[in-house]
Amino acid sequence: MSNRGDDGNERGEIFLGGGPMIPGVDYEAAWLEARAAAIDLNAALVRLGLAGEDLIKAQAGWSDDGRGVVFLKGTPSGARRLRVILDRMAARADIDADGGPRKPAES
Repeated sequence: MSNRGDDGNERGEIFLGGGPMIPGVDYEAAWLEARAAAIDLNAALVRLGLAGEDLIKAQAGWSDDGRGVVFLKGTPSGARRLRVILDRMAARADIDADGGPRKPAES
């Protein structure tokens, strides 16, 4: 896997590595899954006006046991803006945990 360090790729995304690598653990598959999730999350952050290194950025990595992880990195002002957006979404309470529309409760 060539993109494990703090280097950018052709899309300008930055991906973080994880902890020490244990021989025999498949970090690449987990990292690739985390990378795909980070790319999707960064696209959503763009739509929310939160994209960029000076606001909020999702970055892929891996845990010591080989699981993929996605980190959020950003400025305090970006974190505050994200909190406001999430608070408003929670107040609307019309989405489920997967981001889809919440089904009305049956009476």
